[in-house]
Amino acid sequence: MSLQIIRWGVIGAGNVFEFKSGPALYKTPHSELVAVMRTSEQKAQDVAKRHGAKRWYTNAESLVNDPDVNAVYIASPHYLHPEHVALAARAKKIVFSEKPLGVTTAQAQACVDVCKENGVSLTIAYYRRCWAVTQAVKKFLREGAIGRVVQARIGVSDWFAGDKERTWLLSREKSGGDALANVGAHWVDLVRYLLGEPREVVALVSSAASGFETDDTVGVDMRLDNNALVSLLVTRRTPVSTNEFDIFGTEGRIYVSSLVDGKMILYRKGHDPEPMQFARTGVMHSELVAELVSRSLQGKPSPLPGEEAVAGWRVMQAAYRSAETGAREKI
Repeated sequence: MSLQIIRWGVIGAGNVFEFKSGPALYKTPHSELVAVMRTSEQKAQDVAKRHGAKRWYTNAESLVNDPDVNAVYIASPHYLHPEHVALAARAKKIVFSEKPLGVTTAQAQACVDVCKENGVSLTIAYYRRCWAVTQAVKKFLREGAIGRVVQARIGVSDWFAGDKERTWLLSREKSGGDALANVGAHWVDLVRYLLGEPREVVALVSSAASGFETDDTVGVDMRLDNNALVSLLVTRRTPVSTNEFDIFGTEGRIYVSSLVDGKMILYRKGHDPEPMQFARTGVMHSELVAELVSRSLQGKPSPLPGEEAVAGWRVMQAAYRSAETGAREKI
């Protein structure tokens, strides 16, 4: 029997749910929020009240076994993703997980495998793919508006001084990393989605500015399968917030800054610069949630399957190996 409505349960209804994803789960047509889970009883009650959830839980098992829940959104700490994905998959729920999906390639693959074994859909929250500005870049590249891509530069910066509510973010074992695996993961995904698969990487990482166990600054140079060169620079130690994607081709340039604001300039040979702006429809996850809900109700495949997270982790692990060994790493 086909589904009529997607009824969400949320594991880890914390910061990301509060500000980036939560409203999309209950404001999207044919989608409603049924239950939330946090380990703190008081926090679980509070978030349920704020977002209109019918029930709240303090353990993941109870949430995935709620008979009214047919889809589970997982926003727990990265190292808990495999455990929570497996719980939801074995309960035969649709699975929607935050990135980067575990803390290693192997953990991401385990999540993919358990969902396949149980015949359930797995979607990864690389929501930036679905934004209108990203789709515009994809269209211009597909149409050859700037010719053959030869080089791209990505610059991302913000300030992160630690988080008392999420101390696991500063543990390499529990987070997988920060500047690259946490923040940079979105941009590695966009490189793969827009430009092609990385085939080799050279990387440097540092935690000198913060003293954190995790990387606070990273530089990754990639050669793609089409021989285009990409530089990804991320730092978490400046108060200046930037997120820009600069793509150079044989016939022009696409400059996006900022991606969050949907601002883009298209430079085409023989044309004046063409500034554009693309609005989002809601919180950051809104477009992806809408697509996921629509596909789930129609019985269609995931819009962003778990294999994409596995591929992203291969790139990031190769970058971390390069930083440790000082050598160029094949992917």
